[in-house]
Amino acid sequence: MQKAKQRRHITNLKWFNRLLKWTYGYWLRRVYQIEARGLETLQTLRPPYVIVANHVATRDPFWISSFLPQPVYWVGSDSNMRSSIMRWLLKLVGTIPKAKVIPDIETVNDIVQVIRKQQGIVGLFPEGAQTWNGGTLPLVPSTAKLLKLLKVPVLRVIIRGGYFALPRWTWKRRKGPVVLEFSLLFSPEELKNKPVDEIERTLTTGLSHNDFTDPVVKDRAYRSSRRAEHLELSLYLCPNCETFGSLRSLKTQLFCNTCGALWRVDPFYRLHTISAPCRSFSSIGQWEAWQYGTVVTTAERVLRESPNHPVISDAGVLLLQGHKANPLRRIRTGTLVLFPDRLELATLSGERLAFPLKSLEGITVLKRHLLEFYQGRNLYQVRFPFRYMSARKWTDMMLALQDAILRATGPQG
Repeated sequence: MQKAKQRRHITNLKWFNRLLKWTYGYWLRRVYQIEARGLETLQTLRPPYVIVANHVATRDPFWISSFLPQPVYWVGSDSNMRSSIMRWLLKLVGTIPKAKVIPDIETVNDIVQVIRKQQGIVGLFPEGAQTWNGGTLPLVPSTAKLLKLLKVPVLRVIIRGGYFALPRWTWKRRKGPVVLEFSLLFSPEELKNKPVDEIERTLTTGLSHNDFTDPVVKDRAYRSSRRAEHLELSLYLCPNCETFGSLRSLKTQLFCNTCGALWRVDPFYRLHTISAPCRSFSSIGQWEAWQYGTVVTTAERVLRESPNHPVISDAGVLLLQGHKANPLRRIRTGTLVLFPDRLELATLSGERLAFPLKSLEGITVLKRHLLEFYQGRNLYQVRFPFRYMSARKWTDMMLALQDAILRATGPQG
């Protein structure tokens, strides 16, 4: 009889956490002008417990940890551990790796171990991804079940102004305040007595937030001389001419290479139309809502009317393959083409690698502009040659086409 596989002990070195807190953490608190509210909640809270927060920026775990007296075991994307150096560093701070989008039972087991055996603090972002527009995304449904299983206190952290200070689509921070608000969301008794659906509703309401409507930050200026740069990673569809991937940015302006439409972004992230005679928007949220609706209707139309014609394409991309946190290896370089029923890579040597959309899962954007998806156990990553090429354009259209195919053919189609 084989022995049961022994679970690994997840390390989180206190001395290394203290070093980070008083060096990198101190720098973050000063540079991002971070204000913490509700810290009195921590005075009576002792491990084990769970932290839940809205996910607005790559700095979120560091912002929050800089105010906590004990180390936190943050659940993070396994993609961050594909580099040997990053894997070593993240293991020092107790990072619990998770595959993005797809279910991962190993992650759940690690969380249970940290809470029950190591009496630690686990940090979660129930959205599972960073927001593109400053508003909370739909939560991963299994989070409520996990909290019900753990039955430990749940500390909520609302991050206000984090999107304004460092939007997902940019590489440059803005000068403006970030406010962290700490409060207790659930006690162990509440988790024990409440049904899962009620826990999920409370969690959804408790993490609901949007920087554009938040009274604390909505009227605060976030200054940068390059505040519009790379906004086309999020807003990839021109509302004036409805061309995909034609938008570019420079300093405080966003413009269309096809029709010449031009917008200026102010320090409050409002859009000012300089030239867009057919259609325009004054807010990122309005533009994004129209963009999403257009993508959905386009997916339905091309599936019905043009099943063999390309929908979108980008040249010069690099395709890599791997699995979870393992290092990726190069496969091919070529032109990526999306058809209504498949994704194809037309390689420089004349090959055509095809991925039927029905066979893909875990379609997501990694960081700002890397496209990732799974086919079976194989992970594929697409890297684009220029920063203006939007990976979000691909994920949105691929997911919309998958939904359209499902509606047209049914689950067994």
